[in-house]
Amino acid sequence: MSQGKLIAKYPNAHVIKQPGQDLPVYRVLKLNRSTSYGPLRPLLEDDNLEEVMFNNPSRPVMVYHRQHGMCVTNISMSEEEAVKVIQKIAAYVGRKIGLESLILDGRLPDGSRVNATLPPASPGGPTLTIRKQTQDPLTFVDLIGFGTLTPRLAALLWMFVDGMGAAPCNILVSGGTASGKTSTLNVLGLFIPSQVRLITIEDVSEIQLLHEHHVQLETVNPAKSGDPELDMDALLKNTLRMRPDRLIVGEVRGAEARTLFTAMNTGHDGCMGTVHANTAQESVQRLVNPPMSVPPIMLNALHLIIMQSKLNVGGQQVRRITEVSEMAGLEGDKPRLNTIFRWDQGKGQLVETGVPSKLRERIAKAAGVSPAKFDEMARNRQKIIETLVDRGISDIAQVSRVVQNYYQKLGR
Repeated sequence: MSQGKLIAKYPNAHVIKQPGQDLPVYRVLKLNRSTSYGPLRPLLEDDNLEEVMFNNPSRPVMVYHRQHGMCVTNISMSEEEAVKVIQKIAAYVGRKIGLESLILDGRLPDGSRVNATLPPASPGGPTLTIRKQTQDPLTFVDLIGFGTLTPRLAALLWMFVDGMGAAPCNILVSGGTASGKTSTLNVLGLFIPSQVRLITIEDVSEIQLLHEHHVQLETVNPAKSGDPELDMDALLKNTLRMRPDRLIVGEVRGAEARTLFTAMNTGHDGCMGTVHANTAQESVQRLVNPPMSVPPIMLNALHLIIMQSKLNVGGQQVRRITEVSEMAGLEGDKPRLNTIFRWDQGKGQLVETGVPSKLRERIAKAAGVSPAKFDEMARNRQKIIETLVDRGISDIAQVSRVVQNYYQKLGR
């Protein structure tokens, strides 16, 4: 583990590229075992790590690093030790795992999502996956630094989310598993004015915003027979009775899709959520087919689809926004998409397609200004974003303050 090319140094770990290995090694410098999380504690204490994965006793623990992607660690656990750690975690989340219940799904006290399985559900041995709740949520400054989006796109998304106070857009962030959808959704939430009543609905709360009027709701899965259950659709229907100004649904995948689109079609502007799909067109197809079954006529209420993907760039796996498409009406029952940004594989970057934005016209008209005024405000916001990037200001509290101060200067 000590040989190889040193990629990065951190206080408690080094990232090393080993000859002949595809994945870098995340080498913990001081290995220790705690009574609660066994040898995993150093991994759980590192905010640079997004996910910790124990696949089976014969393999080392894997982690997903914010900057270096998937890494192999120098940590392993025996089957006996893994079961003990899983049982401890089950106690923390108030659930039981054993022969009668072979799967554990819950949330740790710090907000991290945890999933575990035991044989025979996982024949190779116990498994454990922890998706960490970051204590320092990513902002658009971070995503620009990572190359996930550009200042120009960030400024336009700010305009679309805000709608100049007159026509906030309904937006879906689409992509595969662990493509960064929730991080991008959280960034979009930063653009929402702080005075509005914002309600977020998730399986496990991951959206972290500083709005004073923010209500977080979570689904409830019964730990045992007879316990209460609340699914996403039930929560969303209840939310519509709570006078929301903005709705964010963590993941749209079932009957709640139709409820969400009903809300969009009845005056609830500025709704946002995520959906699993590989292209914008596939996102639309998933919406109109079971189990979501959104009537095609309702799709006109959706304004924007942001595609997020995991790509291999320079031999490293990275997350990028690869497509930004506006809904441009229907041709029969089929939606038309107006793609305004697209990933250019040759250039290795996100580029504008040159296709005129319909949302620019929609928002300008609703706000009673010319499209040229829209462009001017977008440029002003881009300058604010670029200033934050140049100064390295990425802390969510500081970034939120800058966005909200901008609204105050507008008299809103």
